[in-house]
Amino acid sequence: MRSPGRPAALTLVVGTVLALLLAGCAGPTSSSRGPSSGPTGEGVVWRSGTDRASVLDSYRVTPWNTQDAEDPRAVSSPDVPGRAAVEYSVPAGGTRSELEPAYRSFRPGDEYWFGLAVHLPGDFPVDASDWQVIAQWKNSGDGSPPLAVQVRDGRFVLDGGEGIGEHWTRDIGPARAGARTDLVLRVHFSDDPDEGSVDVLLDGREVVSDYRPRGGTLYPDEVSYLKTGLYRSSDLDTGASVVYDDVVIATSREAASSLASGS
Repeated sequence: MRSPGRPAALTLVVGTVLALLLAGCAGPTSSSRGPSSGPTGEGVVWRSGTDRASVLDSYRVTPWNTQDAEDPRAVSSPDVPGRAAVEYSVPAGGTRSELEPAYRSFRPGDEYWFGLAVHLPGDFPVDASDWQVIAQWKNSGDGSPPLAVQVRDGRFVLDGGEGIGEHWTRDIGPARAGARTDLVLRVHFSDDPDEGSVDVLLDGREVVSDYRPRGGTLYPDEVSYLKTGLYRSSDLDTGASVVYDDVVIATSREAASSLASGS
């Protein structure tokens, strides 16, 4: 076969450059997607992995994810045979063991669905009255996040706004130790309380609909990023662990609800 002439080679080079430029300008479902070792599917833009050898590879490693606690570790899922999960453990007096899905930050006007399959072991102190955050959409600045999911007083609760003096809280439903709970959330990201909104499904049942926090779902002039794991008050005198069977970031409710199942 003859080698290509100069015009053909030039066309090939130009085409390659154009393709790279277009890829760099693509939206969040293409080049801005973080690595994912798990299956995706239509509407899924990021998903936690499924294999113990690689499940942690789909998360960012940062120096602030662990504080007075153990590093997150890959374990066998307590709910889905043959699947890997991520365990986060914090001892009494410890503060945090968290990971960040390797996906981009969320900006004003973004709207995403998030699926969180979280198992609270039988000894998890669900009735503690102090704060225990299992997921947060952390602002890029300092202070408490604009949006988080906590376990407190036997309940899952939405919480946020404290960082701008607009603290709010909203009940989600009962938190059960020794069981897995599937939380699916829609978040419209905005620092405008009239625009920022949240929906929540608890085990497939809608429990929060179009809730508009008085502090919005972002802080002014900041972006947010998802963190999963366990972040809790150092005043708690018992240790705790949570296990995430699956985490999904998606563009639709159906995709976010496609959480790993043992059935």
